[in-house]
Amino acid sequence: MTLLSTNPALEESLPTTTTDPDRLNTERDNDLCLNLPAWVEQLRDDWGEPLGVPEWDDVDSYRQKNGWQGRDLVHDHHAPVRVLEYFVQYGSGIITDNNTCISSKGGVDTTLTGICHFTPRAESHKGFCHGGSMTGLMDDVIGWCAFLTTGTCRPWTGFTVQVNTSLKKPIRVDSFLLVKAKITKVERRKVSVTAELIDPANNKVPCMPWEKELVVLNKEFLPEQQQHQPRTRHKTTTI
Repeated sequence: MTLLSTNPALEESLPTTTTDPDRLNTERDNDLCLNLPAWVEQLRDDWGEPLGVPEWDDVDSYRQKNGWQGRDLVHDHHAPVRVLEYFVQYGSGIITDNNTCISSKGGVDTTLTGICHFTPRAESHKGFCHGGSMTGLMDDVIGWCAFLTTGTCRPWTGFTVQVNTSLKKPIRVDSFLLVKAKITKVERRKVSVTAELIDPANNKVPCMPWEKELVVLNKEFLPEQQQHQPRTRHKTTTI
């Protein structure tokens, strides 16, 4: 639950917002009209390669043609809190204890970073976003990070079974924040992921897990064998 306070010191510590008159995003459904904060360009080169999935952009009614019944919860243009773009950096791969290589990239240290926009559609308390918009976003980045475990994006190859999120700061409507998830452990089909929601402009962390999150992948994508991380690390490559 999002907590509010009339304490002036707390108000000053809240995440920045784009509700200033000269930066207001009045045409939020058009990405070209969004006024992104300066930190996006400053940090973008550190996030790896862009990650794109057809169902997110829904070009030529992709979702309807492939069995979906609605819009994507956090990637659609009309989403209350929307991931504008994801970027991926892969880890050094996965091998089993008998030295069988499952993948030459992916695994531990694979990181997914996203630019997210908390639109007015996420508003709950006046001027602030609903706590559920924060937890929904965390669930998304955790799941998609786990789908990258084998070194390529494999959508819907598993399911999130544990998301324990601590809401540290309320988020103002129309804020742009950074969301990041990283794989910390791969144990057979269990993938442990840690994630956080960051306000780079003020060096704040409005949302973070209070313990590692867990995703279980399907049997055909990870075998029931113990894995460990190779010692060498491969360079990030385009998906």
